[in-house]
Amino acid sequence: MSPLQRSVGRFHGWEPLRIEGELPPGLCGTLIRTGPGLYERFGRRLSHSFEGDGVLVGLRLSADGQAHGAVRVVEGPGYREEEAAGKPLYHSATSRWRRIANGLRGKIKATGNTNVMHWQGKTYALMEASRPLEIEATTLGTYGSSHLGGVVGMAFSAHPHRVASKRTTFNFGLEFGFDVGLPPRVTSKLALYALPDEGRGRKLGEVELPWVTMVHDFAVSEQHMVFVICPAKLNVLKVLSGHPDMGEYFDWDEASHAELLVVPINDPSRALRLPLPARWVFHLSNAFERDGQLLIDWVQYPDFEVFAALGSQGSIADIRAARLQRLVLDLGSGKLRSDEVLWNHSSDFPVLPPGRVGHAYTTCWYTHFGDAETGGGVSRVDVESGAVDSWTPGRGYSPSEAVFVPRPGAQADDDGWLLPLVYDGWARKSFFAVLDAARPSAGPLAKLWYDQPLPVTFHGTFIPATS
Repeated sequence: MSPLQRSVGRFHGWEPLRIEGELPPGLCGTLIRTGPGLYERFGRRLSHSFEGDGVLVGLRLSADGQAHGAVRVVEGPGYREEEAAGKPLYHSATSRWRRIANGLRGKIKATGNTNVMHWQGKTYALMEASRPLEIEATTLGTYGSSHLGGVVGMAFSAHPHRVASKRTTFNFGLEFGFDVGLPPRVTSKLALYALPDEGRGRKLGEVELPWVTMVHDFAVSEQHMVFVICPAKLNVLKVLSGHPDMGEYFDWDEASHAELLVVPINDPSRALRLPLPARWVFHLSNAFERDGQLLIDWVQYPDFEVFAALGSQGSIADIRAARLQRLVLDLGSGKLRSDEVLWNHSSDFPVLPPGRVGHAYTTCWYTHFGDAETGGGVSRVDVESGAVDSWTPGRGYSPSEAVFVPRPGAQADDDGWLLPLVYDGWARKSFFAVLDAARPSAGPLAKLWYDQPLPVTFHGTFIPATS
């Protein structure tokens, strides 16, 4: 079993980290990442990594050049319920009859294992099937579930996106219903949200989905929210019958199609739906309007095999077919003008300069995947010229997604640092690498070492010291 698929061995508060190299001046604040960190509950192995309780990995960087790290589990209501009961009550670790009861009652365990959001001075751990869990950024403790002031319904996606020009963070939640017609069927829709930097959040509207599926991410431009609805269709019978393997909850409908869903922010009722050849998309890089066109960039897989690879025995690095794609939509005619490969290399986890979300851009960073010999790494990709600059630490190293931190007062999009969490298979420990975002190939300016191996975290956020 890979060390990246094992439960965290030790939880702790803020402790000094060993610094190899030197921290650059101006890099001050707190980075909080999350990902599945408990792969067992009370001695029972979970079937899929998405079931694992989130573990927060904190990194605190101070102006005096010191670094501290903390590791704490996300203690959501379901986790605390299990701890009080002394046994697993959710997911594949519990009994089939309890899984059936959970499914019939719509009981979801909020794990906070996918992303972290900082909004209006508060911090939240996110997963796409539940409401946010509010956490304390200074201690990494968990307060509890939040509906963000009464705005959020059943769920809040783990991929909110802030458009700086609008001073607003946009997101969605996947909600389910039941149609009692003949035959009866489960239905699903997207609830769309806008969270301004100041003032109350609001619900923008709802959009019905053509089938029940997973929608992990979206892109937002100044005028549109963009979704790719893929033909991985939820097998409701398996869920309600307590099937033990989450990796088999969805059926890939190869004969079907995907759907491009383009929703005007100012009028969600006028959503545009266009069929696409079948494909799977976890993450979108960006979307923006230019000369009457909507340009949409995403990481595309040919099918849904990546979901199984993310099971508790696999890794996303086992999938080599992911490619960076650009689709161009003519907004006047509603027709697709092109669908091209921007970077023909296996990669995922796009990271954009924050000021470029929803706008034309050139720079984006990706986690690229290699083979057993070369390993993966972090790449800066110029989506206009095709130029690529990569840091590949080599065999035995496994980097997570890099978080971008702009340099204070930066003028260029790539003026700042990248902070990926890296597992070193030789040392059997994990460290944060500090990379020059403009030239990651130069290698780490510093390595910040934890005293144990940490699971691959999915996403995170950096809170500047001034916040």
